[in-house]
Amino acid sequence: MKILNFLNVSNMSNLEADSGYVFQKQLMKEILSQRPNWEFYFISPKQNSGLDERIKNLRLDYGHNKFEVRFGFPWNDIKKLIKDILPNIDLIYVNQSEQASNFRALATTLLPNRKMPIVSYFHYLPIEPSHYHFSAEEGVLDYDNMVNLKERRFPCSLRFDQSLNNQDLALPIFLKQIEAIYVSDYNIICSNFGLDLLLGNAQKLLPSISGNFAVISPPVSFSEISISKTKKYSNNANNQKKRILFNHRLYNHYGPKEFFDFIKYFYNNKRQDFEVIVTNPTDGRSKERNKLNPAVSGLEEEVLKLPYVKLEHSKTREEYYKTVLNSYISIGPMKPSALWSMSVVDSMACGIPVLCPNYACFPEILGADSKLLFASSEELQNKIEKLFDDPVFYNEMSAYCRKRSERFEVKNISKKFIEIFEKLNNITQHAT
Repeated sequence: MKILNFLNVSNMSNLEADSGYVFQKQLMKEILSQRPNWEFYFISPKQNSGLDERIKNLRLDYGHNKFEVRFGFPWNDIKKLIKDILPNIDLIYVNQSEQASNFRALATTLLPNRKMPIVSYFHYLPIEPSHYHFSAEEGVLDYDNMVNLKERRFPCSLRFDQSLNNQDLALPIFLKQIEAIYVSDYNIICSNFGLDLLLGNAQKLLPSISGNFAVISPPVSFSEISISKTKKYSNNANNQKKRILFNHRLYNHYGPKEFFDFIKYFYNNKRQDFEVIVTNPTDGRSKERNKLNPAVSGLEEEVLKLPYVKLEHSKTREEYYKTVLNSYISIGPMKPSALWSMSVVDSMACGIPVLCPNYACFPEILGADSKLLFASSEELQNKIEKLFDDPVFYNEMSAYCRKRSERFEVKNISKKFIEIFEKLNNITQHAT
C-alpha cells in the first residue's frame, strides 16, 4: 500500500518538539515494521530530515503561523509534488483536518474518474467545553461539559478556544473541520472526550452530521525511552529537592497561570523541598508566532523569576526523555479542552506519576478511577504530599502509570491505523 501523509505542524522552529511530527514519525516507522511492503509519501516542512527509505519526503513551505497552516493551501505547489505519484497512491491521510476538503478537490481534479480514499485526523479543535473553572485561591475545579454520552449532543451554545479565535477566526476553522467530516471516508480523533466535543458541537450547526469515526490516541515509543534511560531519581536521595515536571507549552489555555498560582501558594504556605522543571517545547518561537500570541514569552520570563523554577529545554528526544526520567512527579495541563496529552503519556511511560485534573481526556488516559486525578486545589496539594512522603504509594503509582501507558505503545496504536487503512483499501479494490 502507498499512502500520502500530510503532516500537521505547530512548532516549525523545533520539529523534534512538535507533537504532530513526533506522532507521525513514530507511527510511520512502526507501520513499516509491521507492513514492510508499504510506502509513505510524506508532505512535511523543508527542514524535515530523512526517516526511512520507504518514507519519501515531499518538502513543502508550510508558512509561519497557526492560521497559515489552516487556511493556506498552496494548490500549485502541492499539485507539482503529487501529480505524478497520485495515480499509484492508495490513500491520503490528512493530519491537518482543515485541509481535507482541499485535498478532496485537488484529488478530484487530478483523478476525476476515481474517488481517492481520505482519512482525516483531528489533533486539535477550536472549541471548548461549555463550562469550567479553576481557582487556586478558592480551591475549586469544576467541569460540566453538558454532554449526553448516549446521544452525543450538547444542548448549549458554542464556546471557542481563544488561542484560535483572533478576530473571530475559530468558527471558520471549525467549519473547515466540519467539511472534513463530510469529505473524508474515515475520521480519527484521539479520545472519546474529543469525539463528543467535536460531534456534539458540529450537530448544533448541522444536526444530521455523523461521519465514520474511530478513536485512536497518539502513540508513545518505549524504545525511545530505553535509549534515553539514565539513573532515575531516587526516593531516598538525601538533601535533594524533588523535581515537579511541568511539561507543557506556556500558552494561557494550557493552564500555566492556574498551575503557578497553585504552586506559589504551595511553596509559600506548605513546603519548599521541591523545584519545578519547565520544558517549554515552544522555546525558540519565531517572531511571526510571538506576534499572534506574545503572552508565551512574557509568561516564561515571569515564571523563571521564581527561585524554585528551572527551564530545561531539550533539542533532541534523548535529552527530552532524560529530563522526564529525572523528574519525581509530573503535572498534567489544566486544559479543559485537552483532546489528549502526549506529554502526560510520556511521563507515564517513564514510570513518573502524573497528577491530572479530573476532566477532558485525562480520565481516559489515567483511568476514570485513578488515584492521580484531582478535582480541587486541596486534592492536588494532598496528592503531591502523599507522593512526596509515602514511598509505598509512590511506587504503586509509578508502576500503575507505566503499566497503563502500555495500551498507548506505538506497536498497539499502529495496529489500529493499519486496520483502518486496510479496510478502506479493501473497499476501494472491491469497488473497482
